[in-house]
Amino acid sequence: MNDLSAFPITRKWRAQHPEHIQLYSLPTPNGVKISVMLEQTGLPYEPHVVRFDTNDQMSPDFLSLNPNNKIPAILDPAGPDGRPLALFESGAILLYLADKSGQFIPKDAADRYETIQWLMFQIGGIGPMFGQIGFFNKFAG
Repeated sequence: MNDLSAFPITRKWRAQHPEHIQLYSLPTPNGVKISVMLEQTGLPYEPHVVRFDTNDQMSPDFLSLNPNNKIPAILDPAGPDGRPLALFESGAILLYLADKSGQFIPKDAADRYETIQWLMFQIGGIGPMFGQIGFFNKFAG
């Protein structure tokens, strides 16, 4: 079993499958992006609902993972070098999951940066309206 007890967020949202990526989110346009990416990559994950109506995003447990009190956020118990990795911000999470899965992001540097530029455009421009997953479609085989 993976020990996630060092992460305060796991006190409020206990992992049933601590070996899986822990997703803290809500089914909003921004929140769904990561679950869609996880489904597309096939990476195992466990979703946890962060309820806005009870201000879960303002709880000390959630703020320990994301001090900006925004969803989504993840905790990957098998991050780089086998160490747990906590991430927030949907663009950073999408890039991480693409790299981790080896899908949807080119290895070729020029193509990779072209993909990243479209991700940044989505985040800063139309992302909240359309979501960010669409930029990966260019490189989906």
